[in-house]
Amino acid sequence: MSLLTLTATLTACLVEEEAEDVASDPEAIGETCAAATSFTYKTSGDKTIAYLGTQPVASFTAGAYTVHMTGPSRTFTWGAPATVTVTSTSWVRTMATPFNPAMSKSSLTSWLNAARAVNCAAPTGTPDIIAIAYDYVEGTPGDAGYDSGADFNDYLGLSWLPLDGLLSLADPLEKGKLDCSGFMRLVWGHRTNFHYNLTASKIPLSWHAFTNSLPRDSSEIYTAGPGKVIVPFRVAPSGGIVSNGGAPTATELGLLQVGDLVFFDLSCDYSLASPSCVKDASAITHAGMFVGKDGAGRYRFISSRVSSDGPTIGNTSGWSVFDMNASSTYFPKRFRAARRL
Repeated sequence: MSLLTLTATLTACLVEEEAEDVASDPEAIGETCAAATSFTYKTSGDKTIAYLGTQPVASFTAGAYTVHMTGPSRTFTWGAPATVTVTSTSWVRTMATPFNPAMSKSSLTSWLNAARAVNCAAPTGTPDIIAIAYDYVEGTPGDAGYDSGADFNDYLGLSWLPLDGLLSLADPLEKGKLDCSGFMRLVWGHRTNFHYNLTASKIPLSWHAFTNSLPRDSSEIYTAGPGKVIVPFRVAPSGGIVSNGGAPTATELGLLQVGDLVFFDLSCDYSLASPSCVKDASAITHAGMFVGKDGAGRYRFISSRVSSDGPTIGNTSGWSVFDMNASSTYFPKRFRAARRL
């Protein structure tokens, strides 16, 4: 198994006047850490952006738990020596309840200042969603194996009482293992990514579709999970020329932010004009999370899969990227949809 090395290269928490001009780089803007008396909030559609001066520092989406923030830069690598590097200023945490644009600006400012302070205190304190996900990759103390059907509680060896079902006992044969949706549920629903006002932030878990909760199956996470569909399910054409080799378009990629879930139909190559491909979201067989662009500019995702025997951002049996590239076309041709939780 390849070794994934986590290098959290955290830049100094700059006061606003010391920050360099990085307005041309959306990933780098607003890296300051100083608490603000107030932010400027601008809402367009279902998205609310928080600004410090002219710099956007956080993004909230109506109905979604996810909050995307800019903060200290950090680097995650895969391989020994490192062959994959993802450096980003993106930090992702969740609110205790889905964001409501009617939330008072004073309450929102208090929450945001508290979250930014935790980001800037890293690596001490509560890790965010991205750091939590890396806790289970190759070479880490939490290194998870893969087994189809292994949910978060199987990995932990714990019983679990879902919101919409009976007590679920852990399978002892699956302890320490996770399938793709079980991994997402461990990261987003079992682990706490933020404490605020004595409340632990994590998304409630259910077996099936249940209000504002994260269901068990990958296809149901897409169709009935909390938040917002960012890229609707893409249907493979029945004939004619397939654009962009079947991979997501630049427009679709431009809609994504770090932390969004990405979904795949591993049974169907979208580059082929095949009428046999399933035409609805029941075709989804794999889920992962977008973690940022790698050093080559590729869109990297983290997921738990059999070929890597657990969670990875690596290149084992196909690169963990979903934009079209010459090195690996497997996942780009099978990308189907994206959702922000």
